[in-house]
Amino acid sequence: MKLVIIGGGAAGSEAALEARKIDKNAEITIIEKQNYPQYSLCGIPYFLSGDIENFDNLIIFPKEFYERQRIQLLLNKEVKKINIQERKVFLDDNSEIIYDSLILATGALPCNYKAGYNYPKGVYFIRTLEDAIDLSKKIYTSKKAIIYAYGWGCKAGCKGCISGRISLEMAYALKNRGLDVTIVSRENRPLRQQIDSDMGELVVEYLKSKGINIITDKNVINIAGKEKVDGLIADNELIEAEIVVMASGTRTNNSIAKDAGIEINKGIKTNSKLQTSIEKIYTCGDCASIKYLFTDEQFSSSLGTNAVRTGKIAGLNSIGGNLELDPIVNIIIMDFFDLKIGAFGLTEDNLNDRGIEYVKAKYKGRTRAEYYPGSKEIFIKILSSKEGEILGFQAIGEEGVFSRTLAVGFAVQKGIKIKELAKIENCYSPPISPTIDPVQICAELILQRLK
Repeated sequence: MKLVIIGGGAAGSEAALEARKIDKNAEITIIEKQNYPQYSLCGIPYFLSGDIENFDNLIIFPKEFYERQRIQLLLNKEVKKINIQERKVFLDDNSEIIYDSLILATGALPCNYKAGYNYPKGVYFIRTLEDAIDLSKKIYTSKKAIIYAYGWGCKAGCKGCISGRISLEMAYALKNRGLDVTIVSRENRPLRQQIDSDMGELVVEYLKSKGINIITDKNVINIAGKEKVDGLIADNELIEAEIVVMASGTRTNNSIAKDAGIEINKGIKTNSKLQTSIEKIYTCGDCASIKYLFTDEQFSSSLGTNAVRTGKIAGLNSIGGNLELDPIVNIIIMDFFDLKIGAFGLTEDNLNDRGIEYVKAKYKGRTRAEYYPGSKEIFIKILSSKEGEILGFQAIGEEGVFSRTLAVGFAVQKGIKIKELAKIENCYSPPISPTIDPVQICAELILQRLK
C-alpha cells in the first residue's frame, strides 16, 4: 500500500499519522513545499506578539518524529501535476511518485494575492512561518504598521473567512510589540461573517480603548511605495507605515486538483467520507469543500480544528476505512488583548439574505456572581428559527466565552433547541459563574418572543 499526501500541514500530517495507526506496513509519503515540517499556523500572531519567544516552539513535529513513524517527509518539494490514470504525482524536480491512494491537503492561499507581482518590501501576507520570521525582524526597525482589514468589509459571503480574525490578532501582535497600529478598511464592520453589526460595535470600541487607530469607510485603497512600502493610500490620502499586513483571508488552493480533472465546488468537492470525484483520491483541511450544518451548502472551513478532524477521516479512509464526517458547525473562538469572541452559525445578514424568519435576543450578563470581585461583563446573542432551532450564537467578553460557546455548540450538534437550552442544568460557584447562566437567560428571552 503506497499512500501519498500532498501537503504537510495540520491536515496532511494528521492524515499520515492516522493511516500509520491503522496500517503499520503502508509506505507513507508527505510532500511539503515549505522548508518546515508541521507547525502551528494559528500560533503565528502570538509568536509575533512576543507571547511565544521562539518560532521553533510552533513546530509541532520535528523531522525526527516522522522518521520514527516511518513516514517519508519530503520538504522543499512541490507537486506540479497529478496523473490520475497512471496514479502518479510529478514533482518540480522532475521526479515522480506512484500512489495507491492519494490525499490532497494543499491548504489555502491568501485572497487578493497576485502571483508574480513584485510587492514592495514591508508588505506581508501572513500565511507561512517564513512570512512571520521576516516580519518579526522587520518590527525592530519600524514604528508604524497598518492592517488592511479586507474582512471587515468583505461581502463575498465566504462562511469560513478568517480575514477579520487575522486583522484583530495581528493588531494585537504588532501593538504588543510597541508599534503604532492602524486598521484600514472599507467598512467599520469587523468579523462580518461571524458576528452581527451590533456585536461588532463592541469590538471596535474595545480596539479603540487599546490604542488601535481605526480608519474606515474608504472606497479606494492602494499600496504606496515601489521598492519599499510607504503605507496605504486611502481615497487619495497617504497613511504612512513601514509595515503593511494584508489581512485578506484565504481561498482554497485547488489548482493542482482542478488541472487533474477533480471536481471543484468552492473547494475540492468531497462526499461525507472525504472522497473526491476521482477514485482513491481524498482531500482534507482548508482545500476541502465540506458540508455546513446550518445550510447544507459546501464551504471551506479554514479552522485548525476541522483540519485535524478531516485529516483523521481522510487518513483512515485512504487505507480502507469507512468513517464519515458530520456536517460542520464551524465554531470559532479567538482572543486578542483581553477580549474573547466566540461564534458559530448564521448572522442576521445571512438570515435576511435567505429570507428566513427568525427571533433574536441579546443579553448583557456577568461571568461570576454579581458580588464576587473580578466579575466581568459578557454579551450573549442567540438567533433562533420560529420553530425554536438555534441558528446562530455569538459571545463577547473578557472571560467565560470559551466554555459557553463550546457548550452551546455541542447542544446544536446534538439537536437541542431553545426550549431545552433554557432549561439545561448548569454548575455554579461564585468565583466562576452566576446561579443562572447568561446563556440560559438569553435563551429564555428567545422563548418569550416565540410565544
